[in-house]
Amino acid sequence: MDVCAGGKVSPGATSITFTNNHPEQCTITSCDMPGWPTTDPVISGRQNSNPGTGTVDLTQPASVGTYTYIPNCCRKKTNPTIKVQ
Repeated sequence: MDVCAGGKVSPGATSITFTNNHPEQCTITSCDMPGWPTTDPVISGRQNSNPGTGTVDLTQPASVGTYTYIPNCCRKKTNPTIKVQ
């Protein structure tokens, strides 16, 4: 899932893999998803033409809903969401 765009995951997922197309690393804060880790995840930055990636392990399986988070590397007016459906 693109860290700046958000996306969809299936109910019951136990981790979410993010990609980051910015050269700087990206810290994800303020996610309201149940099971989100208490330590803010950091997604590595792009290296040459390869996007950075990072996997966030959830402490409980994903449940249906839409959850907002704040990635510090994105310059958008609206925060992205994770849709579990």
